[in-house]
Amino acid sequence: MSTSLPKSHRTVSEVGELAALAAILPLLPPAPLAQLGPGDDSAVIKAPDGRVVISCDMMIEGPDFHRAWSSLSDVGFKAVASNAADIAAMGAIPTGFEIALAAPGETTVADLQDLATGFAEGIAALAPGAGVVGGDLSKAPVIMIAVTVLGDLEGRAPVTRSGAQPGDVVAVAGELGLSHQGLRALRAARGDSSSIRDLVSNNAAVRHHLRPVPLITLGPLAARAGATAMMDISDGLVLDATRLAHASGVHLELDSSMSWSDDALFGGEDHGLLACFGGSTPLPEGFRAIGLVLARGEKDTPVSLQGRDLHASRGGWDPFAENEAT
Repeated sequence: MSTSLPKSHRTVSEVGELAALAAILPLLPPAPLAQLGPGDDSAVIKAPDGRVVISCDMMIEGPDFHRAWSSLSDVGFKAVASNAADIAAMGAIPTGFEIALAAPGETTVADLQDLATGFAEGIAALAPGAGVVGGDLSKAPVIMIAVTVLGDLEGRAPVTRSGAQPGDVVAVAGELGLSHQGLRALRAARGDSSSIRDLVSNNAAVRHHLRPVPLITLGPLAARAGATAMMDISDGLVLDATRLAHASGVHLELDSSMSWSDDALFGGEDHGLLACFGGSTPLPEGFRAIGLVLARGEKDTPVSLQGRDLHASRGGWDPFAENEAT
């Protein structure tokens, strides 16, 4: 390829790491709490609360996303969304993101800029008080993204998975199963580019799958309202509720009067919030009751519906299982 082409059309192998970074760093928002941001060996971040909440997650081309239906800006947005949701699930607010990216050498600078645009759009929409404090750029056979996110508890105690008590109400905020509906529609398109473009433009479930919008502000709201336990619903309601039940040593009984679909029970990547509240605690706005916390006996299952052990019947997302890419 001629070096006379605009830099954005040249590959990362052609322009090199420094030029690639120079093309994408200006697209990323700075973090207001950063005393020292990108460009040094490490960042220095203020911690007004005296504590820092930290989480990390990866997205890998193949098991986690398909470029046949995900634009790179969508991938960047989703990477921010999934990490910000983990911070919200602790009752904290996101304050900074470290983003490590690896890509094939034939990836164009424009591709990296699309990813950076998605990162910036996700931060602006979901964590407007946060920014990018650093990261890394390397080479890999496929696109790989690792995001580390920092959060601030604003003086509150963290809300963990282990605090649920018998008598608590089980509640959720956000969608249940919509992302999996979108994924199923994309899989049914079988790689047909015209059908996929139509779905992306007109199908709300598909858009939710490609660009989930977690209700980040509801995490701190739930913490202020007295949530006893909370977590992000990333791998499906049943699997994540099972994790919360095990951590708290309790049993969760889902409301049998509700209409439950397999998508709602087992579909993942909605990034809503699963929380427990004391039985006399009014649910904060945005949360709806879906069940009760009961004492856990020796033979009790972690999560059930009408006496049926839901986790034993079917799990949720497992990256090591034979799942198709999301």
